[in-house]
Order: sequence, then C-alpha cells, then structure tokens
Amino acid sequence: MNNNNVSPVSVKQDTLEEISHYTYAIVYPIIFLLGIIGNILSSLLFSITKLNRTSCGVYFLLLAIYDSIGLLGGLHHCLTIGYHVPVPNATYCRARNFLLYISMDMTSWMIVAISVDRYLKVKFPIKARIYATQKLAIIVSCIITFVFILKNFHLATVFIGNFRDDAADNCDPNPNYPKYVAFFKNIWPWIDLTTYALLPFIIVTLCNAFIIYDQYKRRVKLRKRNLDRSLVTLLLVSSISLIVCNLPITILAGIYPYISVTYDTNKTYDGVAFAFDLLRILSYASLALNFYLYYYSSTIFRQQAILLFKRIFRIKSITNDIELIERPHTNENRYEQRLYSIEETDDYQQTSVPSLTDSSFISNFYSQE
Repeated sequence: MNNNNVSPVSVKQDTLEEISHYTYAIVYPIIFLLGIIGNILSSLLFSITKLNRTSCGVYFLLLAIYDSIGLLGGLHHCLTIGYHVPVPNATYCRARNFLLYISMDMTSWMIVAISVDRYLKVKFPIKARIYATQKLAIIVSCIITFVFILKNFHLATVFIGNFRDDAADNCDPNPNYPKYVAFFKNIWPWIDLTTYALLPFIIVTLCNAFIIYDQYKRRVKLRKRNLDRSLVTLLLVSSISLIVCNLPITILAGIYPYISVTYDTNKTYDGVAFAFDLLRILSYASLALNFYLYYYSSTIFRQQAILLFKRIFRIKSITNDIELIERPHTNENRYEQRLYSIEETDDYQQTSVPSLTDSSFISNFYSQE
C-alpha cells in the first residue's frame, strides 16, 4: 500500500537528488585534488621559471591562484550537497560568497587580459614593446581586482545568510531584507551573466579571431611566426574552456528563478535544479584542468614543466636538457630565441640574451648538480 502512494514525481526527484549527491561526494573531491595540484604547479611555472618573464605571465599566475580560491569555495557544495553537512554560519557564508564570486570573475578577466595582451603584441608590436610590460600587467590586475571587489562587496554584508528550515542553501540572501532578495533574484543574475560570461566571451572571441586572422593576412604559417604557436594554442584552449564550461551555467542562473520551483526552497528538487548542479560541476572543472590542458597543448609549457619536475625530483638528465645547458654561447642564444620567440616584444629582449649558466636565480634553479 505504501509503495502505491509514492508518485512517479517523487521517485524522479529522489533519483535526481541521489545522482547529484554522489556527483558532489565522489566527483568533486577528485576535481578538487587535481585542481589544487595543477594550480600549484602552474603557479610555480609562472613564478620561478622563465615563463614569468612574459608580460602575460602575471595574468597566468593570478589565474592559477584564483582558480584555487574558486575550488576552495566549491567545497561548500561538496559538503552541503555531497555529504549533507549544513553550515549555518553567517560569517562563513558571507566570506565564502564574496571570495567565490571574486575568484570566478577574476578567472574570466585574467583570460581576457591574456587575450588582449596577445592581440596587442600581434597588432602593435612596436607599441607593445613599451606598453605590454610586467609592470603594466600588475597595474591592470590591481584595477580589475578593485572593480570586482566593488561589484561583489554586497555578498560580504548582512544581506547574505538564510537560516530558515526550508532554505535551499544557508548562503542564500537573507529573507529579512526582501528588497535585496528581489534584487538578488531578478537583477543580480543578469549583472553576473554580463560581467562573468558575456563580456569576457565577446572580448576573448574577438581577440582570438584577430590574432588568427593576422597570421593568415600576412600569409605566413602560424608555426613560422615569432608569436609562437604553442602560446596561441594555450590561449585558445583557455578561452574555449572558459566559454564551454561557464557560459551554460551562467545563462541558466539568469533564468533559473523563473523556470524552477526549487529556486529558494529545499522541499522539492526538479530537473532544472539538477541541471544547475551538474553544470556547476563543469564550471568547477574549468578551474581545475588548466594546468593539464596547458601541458597537453603547449610545447613551451611542457618543456618548462619537465624541467621543473626534474629539478623537484632531482633527476639528472643525460639527454637534451644537459646538452642545452652545456652548449657554446651561440647555441644558447639560439635555444633562448626559439624557446622565447613568443615574447619578442618584451622588455627583457631589449637587452642581450643572458647566458643559461649565469648566476641568476632562474639559472641556478635549472643548473645541474
């Protein structure tokens, strides 16, 4: 008799909730571990290897850092959805929401900054020699960070925190402020959609299109250009990852309040909420996989990563790595030119190319014992 009273809708709801539960309990921890390891390695590569000489190396370093912050923020959903552990703490919710939204915004706009940096160096190589510098990259990063602190500051205020028994999430808007709840439901998703997805999507797509078009317009194959094909590929991979993994959930977030009956309650769970939870996993994956995509797609990144691994594990190479270090000065210059041809307009190339065996920290880092 009891089984006959269970409606098909309830069975479907339970099934969707169970799938979502196991996804966040099993899949997200894997994504988190892979992401933290990969982002730490990316941070090392863009801070202590010669990749940090590039002006856009600052952006790649910050991208890895903000990716890690975003993954830490995602642990909230791992706890609440995957392990049904409530976190009824207002301070936690406000800090978590504030940092998560800033990190997600910054990941998008770091890719925008990289795209613009690459475009300027292709389109205006002479001016880029003056303006596309590490100093300017730091200034631009600070400005972008300040803008998104202002944009997301309301998430760190008393407006956040819903601790009612039927709350879908304790970190939702505070029901004691109905005007803010209305703003968060009807206006905020579209602001977030525009700044997090639409504008970055448009700018990144245009810059990448201009970069590729410039190569063909000059009738020179991409692999023969000083703008190394590896870095262009790396940029395209980052851009595609950003768009494919984040645009769908951002669009769904905009229409979610209007098409789902579970938007602000935990009493029911429909297909829209299920789709939103799965797309959120995809979005978190984009924060975790950049290092592995870089390694697979970029020759230069892979070369530097291998050298870093060998140094970390103290592996003495008897192949090309030692040969490159022990070759005469002329060959060193040729290797430097090939490896860093992507940055023909950077400041460090305005001076003579240093020896690979000089006393700098980077050289010591790669020197063989």
